Amino acid sequence: MHWTLLLAQVSAGDIAREIARLQRNFEFLGYGFWAAWLVLIIFVLTMVSRERRLKREIASLKAMLEDRQNILEDGQKK
Repeated sequence: MHWTLLLAQVSAGDIAREIARLQRNFEFLGYGFWAAWLVLIIFVLTMVSRERRLKREIASLKAMLEDRQNILEDGQKK
């Protein structure tokens, strides 16, 4: 019964404006999702890049450590 009174007070123009407002809101929601995905993708790519750089640096440090150990071992043998 309350719904019939409410519907009687709403015009077709009001309904059209509300539909347009909701469509605009969904459009902004879509833009927000695209922006969130873009930020996430950039973040993941940045982390992958950092991981690769750190792996290269670790390999370089291991090689330096092995070289120093070899030099020390050679010095002790003499």
